[in-house]
Amino acid sequence: MPPAQSDPEPPPIHRLLELIKSEPDPATALSHLEFLVSTRPAFPPPQPLIFHLLRRLATSSPSHLPRLLGILPRMRHRPRFSESVALVVLSAFSRALMPDAALAAFRDLPSLLGCNPGVRSHNALLDAFVRARRFSDADAFFASLSHGAFGRRLAPNLQTYNIILRSLCARGDVDRAVSLFSSLRRRGVAPDRVTYSTLMSGLAKHGQLENALDLFDEMPNYGVQADAVCYNALLSGCFKNGKFKKAMRVWEQLVKDPGATPNLATYNVMLDGLCKLGRFKEAGDVWSRMVANNHQPDTITYGIFIHGLCRSRDVDGATRVYSEMVKAGLVLDVAVYNSLIFGFCEAGRTGEAWKFWDTSGFSGVRNITTYNVMMKGLFNCGMVNEAIELLAHLENDASCSPDKVTFGTLIHGLCENGFANKAFEILEDARNSGKELDVFSYSSMINRFCKDGRTDEANKIYENMVKDGCKPNSHVYNALINGYCRACKISDAVKIYNEMAGNGCSPTVISYNTLIDGLCKDQKYQEALSLTKEMVERGFAPDIRTYGSLIRGLCQDKKIDAALGVWNEVLDAGLQIDVMVHNILIHGLCSAGKGDEAFRLYSEMKEKKNCSPNLVTYNTLMDGFYEIGYIDKAESLWTAILDNGLKPDIVTYNTRIKGLCSCNRTPEGVVLFDEMLATGIIPTVVTWGILVELGIGILGELGQEADTSVVQLDGTAENIEPHKAP
Repeated sequence: MPPAQSDPEPPPIHRLLELIKSEPDPATALSHLEFLVSTRPAFPPPQPLIFHLLRRLATSSPSHLPRLLGILPRMRHRPRFSESVALVVLSAFSRALMPDAALAAFRDLPSLLGCNPGVRSHNALLDAFVRARRFSDADAFFASLSHGAFGRRLAPNLQTYNIILRSLCARGDVDRAVSLFSSLRRRGVAPDRVTYSTLMSGLAKHGQLENALDLFDEMPNYGVQADAVCYNALLSGCFKNGKFKKAMRVWEQLVKDPGATPNLATYNVMLDGLCKLGRFKEAGDVWSRMVANNHQPDTITYGIFIHGLCRSRDVDGATRVYSEMVKAGLVLDVAVYNSLIFGFCEAGRTGEAWKFWDTSGFSGVRNITTYNVMMKGLFNCGMVNEAIELLAHLENDASCSPDKVTFGTLIHGLCENGFANKAFEILEDARNSGKELDVFSYSSMINRFCKDGRTDEANKIYENMVKDGCKPNSHVYNALINGYCRACKISDAVKIYNEMAGNGCSPTVISYNTLIDGLCKDQKYQEALSLTKEMVERGFAPDIRTYGSLIRGLCQDKKIDAALGVWNEVLDAGLQIDVMVHNILIHGLCSAGKGDEAFRLYSEMKEKKNCSPNLVTYNTLMDGFYEIGYIDKAESLWTAILDNGLKPDIVTYNTRIKGLCSCNRTPEGVVLFDEMLATGIIPTVVTWGILVELGIGILGELGQEADTSVVQLDGTAENIEPHKAP
């Protein structure tokens, strides 16, 4: 029987030490150290080697630090380190969001590293709690400093207070942050630029920009020089609050400040803020300054500027910046590609978007957002077949799958381009296959069917939507209300409105306006007034569309005084009254025989800069004046139409012909009819009805030309709508 083989001898100590020192992977080097300690318990590893490994783990693999700390107590000769080494450990746990590991190490610092925790170690643990958003633990630990709960009583220093300020600002408790800041000097602690920048950033983020600016202005009074971080905090707050002018004042102050210099983060804040506010020219100026001052843009900077240029439709500029990025050797991410695809599509240059899509290197970084952006661009340009082709390509792409945004884009695009049935087919296929659909997909389909008068189908989609667990929003309900009103199904519109409130979706101004208009058109004037009252009680201010619907309804109900009362409410509210609402009231006044009031309203229109009478105004007034016998005023309106460069339409001619013939000026009416034919305007059923009503003999006077016009009328009558009141 062969003798049993003994375990191989472990490598010599010098070999293990060399492996620990030279191993590029710190986790593997740690395994070598563990092996050394377990096989050579009497040998004390050199303290510099342990510190070297500790630093490597803290930098790149903090999750392995507890293993190293667990080895130290097993060593026969425990190493003793200064508090600076403890800070390396605690700070690593803080950056890695490992507050429990930081707390465990903090408690055992004397036995692990041979040092006692001072105020710096306490601050590092406090920072670990704050970074991990363990605010209650941070508050309790901060309170314990003065009570000596962890073995020693310590006076908080400025860094301690700065961390607590950051904690308070991070949770939005800026009032407590301001109170703490105000107490610092009483505690004998002078705030520094970190203190100021922390509080300014918190104030600006939580809607107290003016207080942040006041704090900034205070800094020189206490001898504190603002740095780029302070300026960046203010600039970010200004842009977040949409305060362009204030942001530019802060920027100009920074540029002139001899004690501070914009850094790359400053330029990123400026470029991002300006682009989001649509100030692309100013963004270009900032970019030029950055380049002139030899600041090398990073991937974030390039991405921000490229996206901004694409939003401004300067895709050529974006392409040039993209080329610079490539020359700089930076790694191009998918966000940059998506921005360029978006830019080409927004500029209507889908052909170039396709070329860019096919460029080498792009295929490996596409994501579902890329597909969605491209698909939206194709639909916006009416390229439906290409969008469907892209969908097929997506379905064959192993790295991407359609998401709810894809289906929303697809369904909306098809609906907008007149392919409602195809959109419905895709919607149903997605539902039946268990795909996730968002409210945008459903609302697009419902809106299209409602516009097409297919309200029963729209309602069925609404029912399926609720059944599928997708909560309808105001867009869905408004589309249904509008669809039912257009289809004269007012009771169904009211039913949907009631469901809207019952399902926890608050009506919007659009909801009220649509239903009020529908009720008025259905001659349910009292219900419309009641709904308007409810609208006001719920805190909504009626707008010009609300008032226009009410005035039209009251005029149709022959309640002219009430309509005038609403008109006065509009004036008192200071709303800008458009031409359409003027025309509605003019028509109502003329129908009620109040020609003088109608003419006075018309005269007021002529005095306004943005509300000049249009052809509908003149047609309405002229018809009303002829009806009540104001012949001279009616004649003056015909002259005014021509003098103002307006071109009479068939309604204008019908009105004037009828007016002339009704006051025994038939020959002039016949001449006007001839003039109308000469301009190429074809008579309508209304035209012939006027002539027939006034006497068959008139037709004889028209002769053969009338017969020709009748033939033209017969060929086009079904395409002509009778004249309607405005």
